[in-house]
Amino acid sequence: MERRGNGRTLMKDERGVSPVIGVILMIAITVVIAAVVASFAYGIIGGVATAPNSALIFENADLGKTNITLVHHGGDSVTNAFTGSTPSDWGDMRVKLNGVDIIWRANVTVGGDTDPNFESGEQLRIKVPPLASGDTISVIYVPTGDILQRVKVA
Repeated sequence: MERRGNGRTLMKDERGVSPVIGVILMIAITVVIAAVVASFAYGIIGGVATAPNSALIFENADLGKTNITLVHHGGDSVTNAFTGSTPSDWGDMRVKLNGVDIIWRANVTVGGDTDPNFESGEQLRIKVPPLASGDTISVIYVPTGDILQRVKVA
């Protein structure tokens, strides 16, 4: 121990301080990491959008055809498929011909109920220009950008 002029006693040995601070920091870091992992696991922090697992089939997508049908044969519903700017407009689902959106209003007729979801058993009748060899028709799920179905005209 050392004495100073003001009468206080100071200890020179401070070896125990660093390990205590190190342990406290390690515990704090562990708690923060556990909280972040738990947040992702329980969906508190923004979830990741996933595309529906749907069985979509194009019928009549043959050379020279101008009317094709997209049939939902089963699997997950495509939610909000038709919720665009008008009540019966593309929403989270788009049908494209050679990478270009097919305009809904003049070219698509829904066979099934009128809710905004594309569900098992429903079908879309779609008018297209006469299909040529090599044309590609795709169904895109907009929130994830995933291709739900693609067909190439032979």
